[in-house]
Amino acid sequence: MLDDRLLGTTFTLTTVPTGTITLFGIHYHYRVLDASQPGAIVRVVATDALGLKVRTAGTPLQY
Repeated sequence: MLDDRLLGTTFTLTTVPTGTITLFGIHYHYRVLDASQPGAIVRVVATDALGLKVRTAGTPLQY
């Protein structure tokens, strides 16, 4: 599993729906969970063995 301390980290989206980002000197794969566009600020909302799951920062939670 990836480190859950990354939850809440924000970064600027470069590609959708998947891509890579370097956080703290480590390369991570990410998957966008909503309709974000490149250039949007996204927040890490989940981690799993395949990478980070991100959503546009400020998007309300869906239950």
